Amino acid sequence: MNINLRRKVSEPSLPDYSALLQKGPRSRPLAKKILGLLLKDGKTLHGLFTKSTLKLLFPNVPEGKLKNLKSKVNSNVSLLERYNFIERVGRGSIKLKYRTPLCFIANTPKIPFAYIGLLGQRKYSVSETQTAIELLESDPNVGIKPEKVVVVTSQEMVGEWKNAINPRIKISWETPSEEELNDIDKVEELIRPIMVELMRDYILIMDLTSGPRPAGIAFYELAVQFKVPLIYVYEPKKRLRWLISKEKLQEEIGGVFCIQPEEKGPPITEIRKRPAIY
Repeated sequence: MNINLRRKVSEPSLPDYSALLQKGPRSRPLAKKILGLLLKDGKTLHGLFTKSTLKLLFPNVPEGKLKNLKSKVNSNVSLLERYNFIERVGRGSIKLKYRTPLCFIANTPKIPFAYIGLLGQRKYSVSETQTAIELLESDPNVGIKPEKVVVVTSQEMVGEWKNAINPRIKISWETPSEEELNDIDKVEELIRPIMVELMRDYILIMDLTSGPRPAGIAFYELAVQFKVPLIYVYEPKKRLRWLISKEKLQEEIGGVFCIQPEEKGPPITEIRKRPAIY
């Protein structure tokens, strides 16, 4: 059964991280703080122009002057919208357009995880998919079972594995032909819209452990392009390796947001940080 996530999405709709990583006069500190407010809990931010929100954005400005800064906030919201970081959902309300990868970097609480991986011929008694899910549950960067699990494999392999995977793992199968699985471009064409849709509501993790080599290359290229966490599992040793880790993503694009601590102190871009496992 194929997962119904193939809404056509153009690649330019993804965030333009470079727009918020500029230095000097072209930097956007207020836009980064607005993004930081969203990343604290990942929910819709209501009352963007209320006194309480403005005070969070401008802690050193007297209350009587906060209303004069509404236009400045609105222009930065428009910038975040233009560069595909956020969506407006009503008057004075905004939400993240994608939760992957920024909610992963910021350790935004209570955001569900999704997993998409490859599955090839049966070499082990336990599938690489099941091993990966179990390792993610015990990994400090995840710690829970992914809420959505998508597996890409041939129809033949579905029959080979279907009754050999723990039934508590509810899988949505994507079943291209063997010919398609061995074509990098075809795999990318299939997976790209599924990835983008999952990135909206979940922290997506990709897994290239199993499956044909061309499909694995496609997964790697897409993960790099879309900045999606990527893993590889050493099946016999039951060990997980982060190929694109939280720390790597933090170093690359963590500068696009700024989360203000609740207590007094300098602004921070890293919050609730946990170590990545290699």
